Amino acid sequence: MAKANTTVGGLTIPREYRYWLGKESLWGWLFLLPALSALALISVVPILRGIALSFYEYGGLQPDVFVGLQNYVEVFSLPDFWVVMKNTFVWSFASVVMMAAIGLFFAVLLNREFTGRSIATTLLLLPWTIPFIAVALNWTLLFNYELGMLNGLLRLFGLEGIEWLGRSRYALFSITMAYVWRNFPFFMITFLAAMKGIPSDLFEAARVDGSTRLDLFRHITLPFIQPIGVITTLLMSLWTLNHFTLIYVMTSGGPGNTSMVLPVYIYRQAFLQNDFGIAAAISVVMLLIMLGYGMVYLRLYQEEVGGK
Repeated sequence: MAKANTTVGGLTIPREYRYWLGKESLWGWLFLLPALSALALISVVPILRGIALSFYEYGGLQPDVFVGLQNYVEVFSLPDFWVVMKNTFVWSFASVVMMAAIGLFFAVLLNREFTGRSIATTLLLLPWTIPFIAVALNWTLLFNYELGMLNGLLRLFGLEGIEWLGRSRYALFSITMAYVWRNFPFFMITFLAAMKGIPSDLFEAARVDGSTRLDLFRHITLPFIQPIGVITTLLMSLWTLNHFTLIYVMTSGGPGNTSMVLPVYIYRQAFLQNDFGIAAAISVVMLLIMLGYGMVYLRLYQEEVGGK
């Protein structure tokens, strides 16, 4: 039987949407109004302001001048921009892959019963609780050429020390190590939570059928943790693409531009070169990348779980 529609002020509204105009729904929206207004003020307005600023030449001191798409043309013609784009994707991809692999490894270990498991879980979660600024300062000291522990270990075995943050071939790799150490517990704890939700009957039945540990992992554990893995990867990928603190404190994008990523590049264009129009144009490009990335991952997630 077809659902009856409702007509309000000449506008026909399908029955399934009538509750949006009900008294309770209107009161709900009224209570949400302060929070939605604050959210718009701190999120939507700056985004719209940034998009508008990308069409102007603005240095902060003189009046802004409308230049149309000139900022975007200039951004895509900057040789540095493409180096920064490559660094950003290398840094994001390598970080997320390593965090997921290390997080999955420790989640599998912690999913087993052994003495001291609670202590091990607490110790492995500790990096996640440390602020990024503290992580950056500690890892900068760790990578120090003269006093750092890593070079101390190399010299202990008769090897020469390495300028981890001062040489172009090691800078981005060194920052990635610090970032992975700080964030792999997020993958670990989400994978571990997903594993705890797997019915034990499945493992017992598979063991009766002669399945090995590798078979159990491939055919039971992995399929169960895959949906949460996709969402965790999406969140961490967006956070990594948008990360600023660790890179700025440890190298500021140097030496040269070898560890420069988009957030630090935008900051440098805006506040060190006083070119807010170019910085806004790069920000809009970055926003589009992140939106596209998020939409692709959500599409993949819908296909995985069969949702809509």
